[in-house]
Amino acid sequence: MTISSTQETRTDRLVKWAADLKYNDIPDDVIQRTKDFFLDTLGCAIAGRSHPAVSAMVRFATQMGPSSGKSELIDGSQTLTTSPAFASLINAAASHVVEQDDLHNRSIMHPATVIFPAALAVSQDIGASGEDFITACVVGYEVGCRVGEYLGKSHYEKFHTTATGGVIGVAAAVAHLLKLDATQTSSAVGTAGTQAAGLWQFLMDATHSKQVHTAKACFDGIFAAYSARDGLLGPRDILEGPRAMGAALVPGETNPEAIDQNLGSDFAVVRSSFKWHASCRHTHPSVDALLNLMAKNKVTFDDIDSVLVPTYQAAINVLSLSGNGDTVHQSKFSMGFVLAIAAKKGQAMITDFTEADLKDASLREFQNRVKMEYNAEIDSQFPEKWQGTVIVTCKSGKTFTESVTFAKGDPELPLTRSEIEAKTHALARYGGITDTSKVDTLIKRAWNLEHETDVRGFVF
Repeated sequence: MTISSTQETRTDRLVKWAADLKYNDIPDDVIQRTKDFFLDTLGCAIAGRSHPAVSAMVRFATQMGPSSGKSELIDGSQTLTTSPAFASLINAAASHVVEQDDLHNRSIMHPATVIFPAALAVSQDIGASGEDFITACVVGYEVGCRVGEYLGKSHYEKFHTTATGGVIGVAAAVAHLLKLDATQTSSAVGTAGTQAAGLWQFLMDATHSKQVHTAKACFDGIFAAYSARDGLLGPRDILEGPRAMGAALVPGETNPEAIDQNLGSDFAVVRSSFKWHASCRHTHPSVDALLNLMAKNKVTFDDIDSVLVPTYQAAINVLSLSGNGDTVHQSKFSMGFVLAIAAKKGQAMITDFTEADLKDASLREFQNRVKMEYNAEIDSQFPEKWQGTVIVTCKSGKTFTESVTFAKGDPELPLTRSEIEAKTHALARYGGITDTSKVDTLIKRAWNLEHETDVRGFVF
């Protein structure tokens, strides 16, 4: 049924909530978790700064963008300040490289890697306060994740939801910073939605589109909000309209109630997960299950003959595309290789995936003895729960099974502030930052973000 132009839509209600949200409306636990993920994202961005995709984007920004803007690169060695669109382009790409940015389970997307870079760059451009920045980020999380939930599992089969839902979250966050009203915010969201894109094809040939997805979500979302401020009109019902995102990009069923149910009481940011392991999030429950099994039963890497991983279809879809995993980044999307790393090293942290490991025959042999298998029960609970089960057969003939309902970092098992700080230091070291006092200063600023009069200087 076509909705008339006068009938309020779910998207209208979401947009109005986003435009009207005030800092004082936000519960304290939401504020605190927003700061947690902001610091986490800063660490991810500096860790990914040397990736070829990021370097290419720095050169692009130097050639195409202004060199006298107020927005900063998190990588201070670049000494480049530019416009919000170009700064966020680079910071978003960098923060998605090492596969340690957050995940919102129900929407199957990584909101931090798009929302924080865009909101930070715009906040620096306009001189927004820490409170303004936090509020905009909460808006961005909420809108982006609700769009991801609406699009659902069948959309995720072909589209990277971080890109498609992310661009709309960015538009909403930036619209809030620019103090756009609901009508203008609706145009920003509509213009963002008509640009939404991001395909999984890159996993098949180890290319750099995953960084393009986050970078362009920021760039395009900022364009959508700034142009809406200046009168560019975007389509109003971009989610549920007859030729909108749901109709065009979802081969299965959408989840319309996700767009506007429980607004102001069920916040996406506190339902998001940290990534403890430095690999695709679909591998994390299985990694935890395998490590628990090995510790509990005193099983070693050399004891294991094979591993069967009953799992949900989305994990099979994504983790079966990367083949052998011929690059460090691509290997993080192979269930077999990630479990081999975890079994041999007792963890799967950022320093555990190296070029040398790609050539390790024992890891490759283990990788080939891992098999994923569809499990209807586990699939029925995804994406609300990202569960993991492993069935290990040892060379002795013994078989062990272990399951986890929640992975380390999930909302039910969140990282502590001490763990977040340790992770930030590890990410900074990986990114070549040797000045630990600088890292400590940024950590302290992040924990006191709501008291900052501006958010310039979050630079390593």
